[in-house]
Amino acid sequence: MKKINSVNFYPFRNDEHTQFHTTIRNEIEAANPMLLGVTKFLPSYVDAIMAELAANEVEEGSQHTKAIETADLYRDQLYHSLVLHMKSAEVDAEKPMREAAARIIRVLNQVGDMRKQPYNQESGTLTNLGNQLMNNYLNDLNTCMAQDKLRKLIEANNSFIQNFGTRTTELSNRISGDVRAARAVTNEIYNNMMLVINAQVLINDEAPYSSFIDKVNYQIDYYKNTISIRQSLGQSEKSKKNDTPATPAV
Repeated sequence: MKKINSVNFYPFRNDEHTQFHTTIRNEIEAANPMLLGVTKFLPSYVDAIMAELAANEVEEGSQHTKAIETADLYRDQLYHSLVLHMKSAEVDAEKPMREAAARIIRVLNQVGDMRKQPYNQESGTLTNLGNQLMNNYLNDLNTCMAQDKLRKLIEANNSFIQNFGTRTTELSNRISGDVRAARAVTNEIYNNMMLVINAQVLINDEAPYSSFIDKVNYQIDYYKNTISIRQSLGQSEKSKKNDTPATPAV
């Protein structure tokens, strides 16, 4: 029997947290709150999300927002550069390069232009794209002399994932008292709603709630994956620092 999976909100960064709850709010409204049995919770949930957004704006500040926008623009430019490079290779005089470029362009066309996607969705799209090309099309990348461009794009995307939602490295894990309190309210209402919906599945047939549950669980899995990637990158950077040999004494 289907149910909405549990989620630990602690490792969510502020932007991730509000984006998750905003998405869930939209899914609830689209699925019919009365059918889900959460009508009485929804107004408070909407208010809590708005209060959290306001607290985030104070916490993050315009300087941080500008830094995030700049980092996102940089990876967008690298992606566009990769696309233009492949289009140029597709009309190269050498047949092997044209054929290799055509195969890579088919992958890029499947992905489409993700530059207008929300930050986290774009991060996931670029991560999947990088893995697919590096794992399955490495020879084609080398033929088209595009491996360096893709590597730079992957590095820029990993850097964005690692730093998204932070003002400075020193404050990367800090949540202000106001934001912490706002998040707690949002989480409590969300948890109550999900308990009600899971109970509805037990009491009634799961069919009316199946699509909604799938959408919520997709979001939960998506953010868990985002956090896992970031934590892995953090551990990798930490290992690199620990492996750096000490300066020999003179």
